Amino acid sequence: MGKKMNKAALLLGVLLLSSCRIYAGEVSVWDERKQWVESLNSYPIEFFAQQPLLLKTEYITEQSRKVNQLLTAYTGYSMISTKVFRKDYYISDKVTAAMDGGLAGVSVPLMFKQGEELPIIGQTRIGDEDLVLVPTDLESFVILVRRDGTLYDTIGQIRNRQLVLLADYYLPTPDNFHFAPVTTTSTEQTEPETGFDLRYDGIKAGRMMFTYMDYSRSDGKSGSFEILDFPLKAGNYRINDIVIRVITANKEKIDYMILNG
Repeated sequence: MGKKMNKAALLLGVLLLSSCRIYAGEVSVWDERKQWVESLNSYPIEFFAQQPLLLKTEYITEQSRKVNQLLTAYTGYSMISTKVFRKDYYISDKVTAAMDGGLAGVSVPLMFKQGEELPIIGQTRIGDEDLVLVPTDLESFVILVRRDGTLYDTIGQIRNRQLVLLADYYLPTPDNFHFAPVTTTSTEQTEPETGFDLRYDGIKAGRMMFTYMDYSRSDGKSGSFEILDFPLKAGNYRINDIVIRVITANKEKIDYMILNG
C-alpha cells in the first residue's frame, strides 16, 4: 500500500510540474519551451529599411556666361555664375488598397479604404510563395500580400523577429479585394557644391563693390566669399579667372561685358 501511495504522489508531482511555470532565477522554462515551439512553426523575415532608399544621384550645372555681349546686372544680383548642384532621388515601396475592403475572419476584420497606402516592412517565403508583410492597426500583427497583390488566407504575428502564422483563416471581402504596388519617388537638391557667383553690390565711397562667392570651398550648405572693390571708371577688370569690361556703373546697376569664356 505504501509503495502505491508513493507512486501516486510521484505521478501527481510530475503532473504539477508539467502544468506549472518553472523558474530558475529570472528564466522561465515554460517561456523558453514556448519560444522553441514557435520557432518550429515560424518563418524568417527580411526586414526592409523604413527610410527611403537612395536610387540615384545626378549633378546639375547651372551657368550664365555670355561672352562678348552687353549685359546689365542690378545691385544685389548676379553678374556671372557657375553652380553645380547635387540632386538625390529617393524611392520607397508601399501598397495601396485597390478598393474598399479587406480580410474578414472569426476575429476582428481588417478593413481598408480605396487608395489607402501602407508601408511594406519586410518579406518572407512560405512554401514556394514570396510574400511581403504589411502592418495592421494591431501591434505586431501583419497581413501577407503576394507579389500580384492578392492576400494570403491567414495573417501573422511578428515574434522575436520571426513570422508566426495564426491558426484562423481569413477571406478577402469582396472576393477580388487586392492591393496594388506603389513606388514613390522623391528628390532633394542641395545647395551649390562647386562653382562661383559674382554679384554686383553698387557704389561705396566712390568705388564699385562686388561679392565673389566660391562654392568649391563649401560643405554643400555654404561657401566662402570675398568683397572686392575697384575704382568707379570704365575699363577691364580681372576677378580671379574672369575678365570683365565695365561700360558704366552706378548705385543701381552695372553695364558690362564678359571677355573670356
